[in-house]
Amino acid sequence: MPTSDGKVVGMLKLVGVDIGGTNTDLVLIDNTAQRLITAKVPSTPGNQAEGLMTGIAELGTNLDAVDLLVHGTTVATNAVIERKGARCGLITTKGFRDVLELRRRDRPMTYGLIGTFRPLIERRYRREVTERITADAHVHTPIDIEEVKCVARSLREDGCEVLVIAFLNSYTDPAHEIAAAKAAREEWMNDFIVTSSSVMPAVREFERTSTAVVSGYVQPLIGRYLESLAERLKAGGYRQDLLVVQSNGGVMSADVATRFAANTILSGPAAGVTAGAAIARELGLNSAISCDMGGTSLDVCVIRSGAPDIAQQKTLDFGVPLCVPMLDADAIGAGGGSLARIDAAGILQVGPQSAGAVPGPVAFDAGGTIPTITDANVALGILAPATKQLAISGNRALNRKLARAAIAREIGESLGLSADEAAEAILTVAAAKMGGHIRRRLLEKGLDPREFSIIAFGGAGPLHANRIIREIGLKSAVIPWMPGLTSALGCLLGQLRHDFSRTVNMVLSSLDMAKLTTVCEDLAAEGNRLLLQEGATKNAIDVSFGADMCYRGQTHVIQVAFDGPQSLDADSVRASFEKSYRSRYGLLLEDQEIRLVNVRVSVSNLAKPPELGSLIRVPKGAPPTPDRAPIFFGGRPLQADVYERPALPVGFEIAGPAILLQSDSTTFIEPGYTGRVHTSGNVIIEAKS
Repeated sequence: MPTSDGKVVGMLKLVGVDIGGTNTDLVLIDNTAQRLITAKVPSTPGNQAEGLMTGIAELGTNLDAVDLLVHGTTVATNAVIERKGARCGLITTKGFRDVLELRRRDRPMTYGLIGTFRPLIERRYRREVTERITADAHVHTPIDIEEVKCVARSLREDGCEVLVIAFLNSYTDPAHEIAAAKAAREEWMNDFIVTSSSVMPAVREFERTSTAVVSGYVQPLIGRYLESLAERLKAGGYRQDLLVVQSNGGVMSADVATRFAANTILSGPAAGVTAGAAIARELGLNSAISCDMGGTSLDVCVIRSGAPDIAQQKTLDFGVPLCVPMLDADAIGAGGGSLARIDAAGILQVGPQSAGAVPGPVAFDAGGTIPTITDANVALGILAPATKQLAISGNRALNRKLARAAIAREIGESLGLSADEAAEAILTVAAAKMGGHIRRRLLEKGLDPREFSIIAFGGAGPLHANRIIREIGLKSAVIPWMPGLTSALGCLLGQLRHDFSRTVNMVLSSLDMAKLTTVCEDLAAEGNRLLLQEGATKNAIDVSFGADMCYRGQTHVIQVAFDGPQSLDADSVRASFEKSYRSRYGLLLEDQEIRLVNVRVSVSNLAKPPELGSLIRVPKGAPPTPDRAPIFFGGRPLQADVYERPALPVGFEIAGPAILLQSDSTTFIEPGYTGRVHTSGNVIIEAKS
């Protein structure tokens, strides 16, 4: 592992792998040659390891020469969304069998009285047992151990692979869950037993039960996948640790990942956000937004002072919340493959449905008939301009004629527009959708969009970055050096990290500070133990402390950071809360008591990530002479300058309209805007002054 001073000990070659729905992206950092090597191969949804191994071969390196491989995966994400996880059985407190379906007071459709919901565990696999611990940690009804064994046996006989145990108030005292798990192991046939108190020892029985269920639902899949991948890598000569990206942006060893399987749910998007935050720090951007636009979706995360916002809860699907610390990234259905259509009201809609990899956009000439965002860019000459032939998988050139015909037929005829006008309408609607989502994300946090820059990456991000900043009035757009491979690069920028929480749920005036200090120290000790197990150095571990707090009577909490447990006292905790509350809401509730709900501890490795500046080769000297290509923009035909982006020197300014081509993405700069090549290799797009 890297040491705390940032030096790489024995790590000459590091590989980052991001597996998406369409492509598997790989980045190799070769510290010996001081260079980056990249590869992009088709993903293999049936077995993601196949695409990963193909990508390793494309990198042209032997696995026995690789010192570290870090992997972002969508195995857990896909399992939940597609409902293809393991069959789970749930044992819960008598009377709470249906908590997964009762949920909160919400419904899938805002208007109307109909809606469907499919829990991750069917009712026939949910059983009750006699037990009850009160909210103040007293045993109201002792647990019936023999009943637990009988119920576990029946769930095993019904074909359940995973056993989830979630009792009502286990966050106050996990004794009953621990006893139930011990008894169930006598009847269970594997190690897949999950207790809610080990996954989320916090209040709110529905969210805690749901999080435990999600963890159990994906645990066997993650375990089998990582075990299979490790065997494939070992057979290929790899002898080092395999690390997996977590939803919080950190990484963990494959051995630990099976236990904390739910922490891999947002593994893929987290890697991209980590890279976006590193770029923001490199450029000195205090206010930025990570925008990862791929083939299906746009993933967005706010970055402040170089750190991504963290969320403690996300909804994976309707009625399926996951309560583990994760990067506050969310997505909308707006990617290069998003379909454009005219709805029943005669209005142009773009997304959220996608053409996917098969048949893909019409321009792929693979059977697609409904135009997409990609087709609109091709039709306007912005993507695959007339002077160049941009190839896709299989070395098939994008077919502009097919794209224009589909747009004219499906969109133009209904709206009375030409093919060019209809294509531009598609991009205008898409930009409004994406811009509206980003604007809402900023305003709901009380942030001014005019102070923010977007870091646009993913295969489609650089094509639409200019439209987005114009739509919202953002400060600028940053296009990374390798936008289509940024998420793979982000896999190598994360640190070993684990987050822990425990419910306290007391008003500040009654809080026992000695007890709070003990809780913090216990959680920190658990984190240290895990990191040392994963190879971290004892003197290179950082611990940060915080809490979820609110005024008494409030339902929603805010996240508050404070100093280490040895310096904790009621006054310092109060001051930290009031500072955070005032920053969020602009005022304080002077006469209300303050409640500390959950304590949170984050433990991470201090090792510095690779320094990209020494690996990226940005040319110097005279700029190349551009080609010229016809495009349609702003309702009229124009001529755009076309550059090969890797040839652009440091400091070169590109006046729009301009198209920057590279192997993994295409960047478009609009008229009235200028792109400047930064010393880091990033291109910064701003309005002309």
